[in-house]
Amino acid sequence: MSAASKFLSVLISAILFAACLSVPVKCESSGPVYSYVLMEGSTSTLLYSENGSAVLPAHHAAKLMTLLLVCEAMDGGLLTLDTVLKTSAHANSMQGAQIWLSVGETVPVSELISAITVGNANDACVLLAEGVAGSEEKFVEKMNARARDLGMMNTFYADCTGISPETVTTACDCAVLASKLTGYIWLREYLTTWTTSVRGGKTQLASTNRLILSYDGIIGTKAYYSEALGNCVIASAERDGLIMVVVIFGEKDEFQRFTTAKEKLNAGFGAYMMYKPRTSDIYTEPVRVKKGEMSEVETSLNALKSFVIRKSQADSVKTAVEYYSDIKAPIEPGDEVGRVIYTVDGEEIYSCPIAASKRVRRINIFIAVKRTLKSLVLM
Repeated sequence: MSAASKFLSVLISAILFAACLSVPVKCESSGPVYSYVLMEGSTSTLLYSENGSAVLPAHHAAKLMTLLLVCEAMDGGLLTLDTVLKTSAHANSMQGAQIWLSVGETVPVSELISAITVGNANDACVLLAEGVAGSEEKFVEKMNARARDLGMMNTFYADCTGISPETVTTACDCAVLASKLTGYIWLREYLTTWTTSVRGGKTQLASTNRLILSYDGIIGTKAYYSEALGNCVIASAERDGLIMVVVIFGEKDEFQRFTTAKEKLNAGFGAYMMYKPRTSDIYTEPVRVKKGEMSEVETSLNALKSFVIRKSQADSVKTAVEYYSDIKAPIEPGDEVGRVIYTVDGEEIYSCPIAASKRVRRINIFIAVKRTLKSLVLM
């Protein structure tokens, strides 16, 4: 086989492989694919998963990425809750769940957020996308770029609403996204609203997430029905310093999804805790530096964070400090020179980098001569 033929064969194989990754898992005749994930949201720690990496139609779950990009646009000053957006013909053309926006109608961002958090409205979703990026097409590019940034490697957005069957995700990826949204405290009011109205009272909205009314500590997020998946719920709750996020796709019964979600959330809160390591418990030492103007550098812990463990492991956490053996100049403050390792029964569960506290320049000829002379004098 010629080199050109081999290259063509490899290229075709790669394209077919990529295509397989992007195709949603097909629903068998017995019913939709069931997929579920439980994650601790503040640390994005995966706790439990059943079929959590199955690539499935995203449907209304895609709107969570729209929400995140709107929140980040507000962080950057592009929008505020009071910003008024004018309805385009494209937003007006949306089918399915909607708030029946008319072309040219103006609506504040706050009401559009309510429309997609409470009512899953597709027209409001598109209007927000246009407000952030100028067009839905450009906004979708931002959605996919942000998904890559968050490590949502099995998610692809073809639109901002989830209407398109080509818009796919996984329960794991959705849990990461929902976890990110829990950091926006102001958004929780919208995510836990049971009923509201928009457009001057013309459109009434009612949430389908019954957990809003029945679960202690609930802070979001979304419930919906999809023909491809069945009954779905993405729920987040906060208790005792933990944020639990559960994603359930493909529950056969409308009400069972909420019962199951409560069971999963309760299991998470019951079994896990946040372990808070103390910097005062760890002593860091100077480390040797090769080819530097100084022979060693002071170190410190700059990013020690809490992490999730089982409650039964609280008294079994052990700490070890390791320094890298081949540290060479130049070194900048903050460069990693070692790490603190936390283990339970010999298994690593968390690590924190040890950083250089000062700059160490690479040695030059003058310093090298000075050191040599000094060593000769001391002999």
